[in-house]
Formats: sequence, structure tokens, C-alpha cells
Amino acid sequence: MRYSDDSGHWELNSFPGCNQIVVSNHAYVKPAYRGNGVGRECNIHRINQATELGYDLMLCTVKSVNTIQIRILQRNGWRMLDSFLNRESGNQVELWSKSLHQN
Repeated sequence: MRYSDDSGHWELNSFPGCNQIVVSNHAYVKPAYRGNGVGRECNIHRINQATELGYDLMLCTVKSVNTIQIRILQRNGWRMLDSFLNRESGNQVELWSKSLHQN
């Protein structure tokens, strides 16, 4: 599912073979909206949507050089699982996860 508004867009897609996991990808905040907390709000909105849809775990990837997005993930309870070289793009990428269980 693709979501968008004036500030940017993101996708939530079921993980193949395990309908309890959602992959959050293609998150993008337009340059005019950066630096105003929109990325943080977008992340919180994605987490809330995935929770409302009944998922138990979110996964996402982020380029290792995207320190702003990594900081947002860290501050919102995401956990880095691994880092790898994307052979298609040549980018170093980190794989992050977020449990959606209510404590």
C-alpha cells in the first residue's frame, strides 16, 4: 500500500510468506518539508498504521549514510539487525526492525 501527502510518501507491504510482518519502504520527505519534524511524524504515522492493520513486526532498510533517518529510527524504538552492501546500488544498507506489540 502506498501512502502520500504534500510532504512525501511511503509504502507498507506484507512480507512474503509471513503476513504478521510488514515492510516499510520508499519513505521520502520532500526537501521543502525537511528539518521540521515531518520525518519523525511520518515514522510515527507508519507505525500506527501498521499496528492498526494488525501487523506484529515492521522491517525497513536505510542507507548507512542517511544519519537523519537512522536517528529517527533509534529515537522511536527501532533496532538495527544487520548491515550489508546492496550489490545493485553499491550502497551500504542497514536492516532495522520494530516490534508492534503493545506492552
